[in-house]
Amino acid sequence: MSRFESLFRKSLEKTSTEAEQQELMQLIARSQHDEELLQLLDKVIAASGEEKAMPEHRAREVLAIILQARTKPRAASRAVRMRWWAAAASLLLLAGAAWYLLRRPVAHTTDTAPALAMQDIRPASQSAILTLDDGSQVVLDSLHQGSIRNAAGTMIHLGQHTLAYSSSKDADPAYNTLSTPRGKLFHLILPDGTEVWLNAASSLRYPVSFNTAERVVELNGEAYFEVKQAATRPFRVKTVQESEIRVLGTGFNVNAYTNEPAVTTTLLHGRVQVLAAQQQILLKPGQQAAAAGAGIKVQAADTSQVTAWKEGMFQFDNAGIQQVMNQLERWYDITVIYETGVPDIRFGGKMERDLDLRSILRILEISNVHYRLEGRKLIITQ
Repeated sequence: MSRFESLFRKSLEKTSTEAEQQELMQLIARSQHDEELLQLLDKVIAASGEEKAMPEHRAREVLAIILQARTKPRAASRAVRMRWWAAAASLLLLAGAAWYLLRRPVAHTTDTAPALAMQDIRPASQSAILTLDDGSQVVLDSLHQGSIRNAAGTMIHLGQHTLAYSSSKDADPAYNTLSTPRGKLFHLILPDGTEVWLNAASSLRYPVSFNTAERVVELNGEAYFEVKQAATRPFRVKTVQESEIRVLGTGFNVNAYTNEPAVTTTLLHGRVQVLAAQQQILLKPGQQAAAAGAGIKVQAADTSQVTAWKEGMFQFDNAGIQQVMNQLERWYDITVIYETGVPDIRFGGKMERDLDLRSILRILEISNVHYRLEGRKLIITQ
């Protein structure tokens, strides 16, 4: 047994002295031990009896060791790491095939260490831009809580991270658009009481009052809807990809980002009808419809995974690296470039979304995903 393995196992068993723990931290921090570290992690997983997961307490211990060694000391860093361990404990974000099952040679470069010393890129915060019917824009970050009078005759109330409309039957026909840039999200209450949570890099166009037979909104990006029931006035969501969701009263999530392969509609409760490619599909709770050019594909969905973004979490299940990076792009306002093609790597797990980008990239490094960060460009180099 090597000195490195001996120290690693003592640390997991909590029998190491303070001097031995410090020695282990120094060894892990050196990139030349990454391959042995991955082999040891394989052994820990094998001992747990599962190929791609491990018990919660063991996951906490492994993450504690790795992140303590890899984190550059700084003010208040301990609290950040503790949130990471707690969130990643049972599933280990970016675990799956990538974290432990990769055994590719580690190609160390001189820019690996500087990548860890990059500036912090913080995750999303609650914010949005409101475009009124006359084309004027209001940056909601710049306003205190209060009211905005719309030229159409409705009152718009701005609360803490929430925009709400007062219903008015006398309001003039007019549309507003709520937009969230990259790295921002917001909560909207429509004039009929329907609630909408708008994810980063998304926009929703909607009438300032619902005075017609149907309630129609237009989505670009991702949103979760809790539709106020009104049997005589169906609610419709249109997307830029020309798919449509029809509902009466229900909770559902729509992902209609233009850089995703399909528009996905996931039903949590109630009933929705998805229309696309000259097809109509009626969903049951727990089902997801993926609408692309060839038609609509229906499958069972993990609703907690689909709506994890709304709850402030990243959550993946055997997701390809491009799917993961698409979320990171929108959440951290970065651009991901694949220098030599898209690696065939799968990820699974969940964690809180309040970490800075440095913490996530540290896990990529342990996974043998090589990269460099140039400003807000994340370049995957393998």
